[in-house]
Amino acid sequence: MIADLDSVDVRILEALQEDAGRSVADIAEIVGLTPSPCWRRIRRLETEGIVRRRTVQLDRRTLGLMFTAYIEVKISPARKANFEKFEAAIQSFPEVTEAVTMTGPSDYLLKVVMPDIDAYNDFVSDKLIPLDVVGDFRTSVQIRNVKDSTGLPLGHIEG
Repeated sequence: MIADLDSVDVRILEALQEDAGRSVADIAEIVGLTPSPCWRRIRRLETEGIVRRRTVQLDRRTLGLMFTAYIEVKISPARKANFEKFEAAIQSFPEVTEAVTMTGPSDYLLKVVMPDIDAYNDFVSDKLIPLDVVGDFRTSVQIRNVKDSTGLPLGHIEG
């Protein structure tokens, strides 16, 4: 179900996606409202769970995180308890910045970010393999980032 949003709500969401640190006054000016009704709309978007949280996007290279890999993981044996164990474990791994379940030959796709190949090897040998539910995994290393966006497309919402 698509949330009931008007064009002003969509513009507020776009402004927040572009820069979550903007002041309410700045957003109000962008969308053509005064600050008070703009603030009420933002609060409603948060209360309804449309805006889950506001975050900062850090530059990984400046922070020395030069290695990004995508790991396809196959759980074996395929039992509910093994999937639950795996999902609980990866929640505690800060190197895993994204994890999704997949269709196809793999059960999960993990995005891992770390300083270098040595850190990756340590991650695999010290964290992934010891889970003893990983039947197989395959890694693809990111060469270059062509697009890096956390924003969602909102053009399909009638406003």
